[in-house]
Amino acid sequence: MTDIANIQSLALAAETVTNVSLHRVNADNATVGTAFEPVTNLDAAPTRLASAGDGIEIDGAHAEDTSAGVGGREVTVKGLDTNFAIKESTIATSGTTPVENGVGAWTFVNEMYVSSVGTNLRTTGILTLLDDAAGGSLGQIDAGQVNMQNCMWKVPAGHTGYIHGFWYNVLGVAAPVGGVRFQLQLSQHGLQGVVNSETWEALAEVYMDEPDDAIAVNESTKSPGQQYFMFPGGPVVIPAKSLVQLAALATSTGASVTGGFNIAIQGSGSGTTITESV
Repeated sequence: MTDIANIQSLALAAETVTNVSLHRVNADNATVGTAFEPVTNLDAAPTRLASAGDGIEIDGAHAEDTSAGVGGREVTVKGLDTNFAIKESTIATSGTTPVENGVGAWTFVNEMYVSSVGTNLRTTGILTLLDDAAGGSLGQIDAGQVNMQNCMWKVPAGHTGYIHGFWYNVLGVAAPVGGVRFQLQLSQHGLQGVVNSETWEALAEVYMDEPDDAIAVNESTKSPGQQYFMFPGGPVVIPAKSLVQLAALATSTGASVTGGFNIAIQGSGSGTTITESV
């Protein structure tokens, strides 16, 4: 499922691909409704930061997620500034006391992960990333985890994204007969600040049946298991400043799903050089 074996296609069969970073984006969503929504552990579409940029803050739910605690002591947040340039910040946690990040404004957050831990080696409670102006949730790290789960990625200015495919699975549905539609969606000209203002293009769509009479998580007799869709002609190109997401829609009253994708970002400052035999 990794894209490293296919990375040479990013440079059109050149022997060396420079300035490439690889990112894994995955999430569970336990409450998919009957309209398309991003796969995220928030179980709802994340808040969008304003186009002019907002600050961010970390809101903890457990006293041990603090700079001297046994849980998550520090998180690293990566995303885009008001010029769509790559932005990164490290924030020390403070238990249940919100911690604002005072280092400039953000327009999108791509990643958040625990970068320093205590003896638990993971968070003790939930760590939520908030828009400190509007107060909405941008993402969260669940208790006992180390990564934010949002199946969304915005490509920085001066960079290009490449996606070979995506994985998906239905863990359960809430009606006797139902299934889930999954779409990998692209928005090249979305408006910032309003969740549903984007114009989405479906790059690919798949459907998975789940003939179950109740939510039944990971029952092998109810689901064919995780599946993978690969674009047949090579990776799809995600232009600079564009947003890509894996979205799901339940054909019945609701569903529990999981999914994700790998995205390769190429451009100045992406960091690594990968050499392949051609």
